[in-house]
Amino acid sequence: MSPPPLRAVFLDLDDTLLDTAGILLEPARLEAGAAMVAKGLSGTAEEAARDLARLARERPGEEPFALLAEERGVDPVRVGLAGWGAFHRRAVPESLPLLDGVRETLGELRRRGVRLLLVTFGDPPTQEAKIRATGAGELVDRVVYEPLGPRADKGRAFRELLAAEGLEGAACLAVGDRPDGEIAAGRRNGMRTVRIRRGEHEALDPRGPEEDADHTVATFREAAAILLA
Repeated sequence: MSPPPLRAVFLDLDDTLLDTAGILLEPARLEAGAAMVAKGLSGTAEEAARDLARLARERPGEEPFALLAEERGVDPVRVGLAGWGAFHRRAVPESLPLLDGVRETLGELRRRGVRLLLVTFGDPPTQEAKIRATGAGELVDRVVYEPLGPRADKGRAFRELLAAEGLEGAACLAVGDRPDGEIAAGRRNGMRTVRIRRGEHEALDPRGPEEDADHTVATFREAAAILLA
């Protein structure tokens, strides 16, 4: 049986619509490194930033700030939290470009009557600044901020949006870069899923069928071909 007509697309922001890894990741790691050094981490901010990048590659899905603090023999809570806070709550440039094809694709989906629902995870003021800088808020119908913390759950956010919009999961498609984020959330809510495997979380592998996307692509333009098919 073919799926019902597409009524809504649930979108992620970082490394899905915006090249966060290419534009913002290195400066964020440098600021995190400086904050950790200020709290007692040995070495320089530049050395800390390099090690944060190394740990992200070696141990994807784990918290690199606490790991680095443990490696250097300092308090992973005090020093790790300093890095975590600086990384997630940093200044955002006034203007940021969206990835190639984003504006055209979202515009075409809107012309077809497809609802566009952006659910972004992170520190809300930082994410709001990214939305302003990219102009992404003008391209979608609704933006939901899922804040940092132990209760963060895109699955719940998706479920609440489905109810608020009067949608069924089978008529929706979720697009994102994280198997444990947008893909798992979409699958739990009965959506079709597209993973863009790029950016900060490119090395993350699905931990099971619940995190395995229906389609995995390398670029937004490849995802757009699926969305517009």
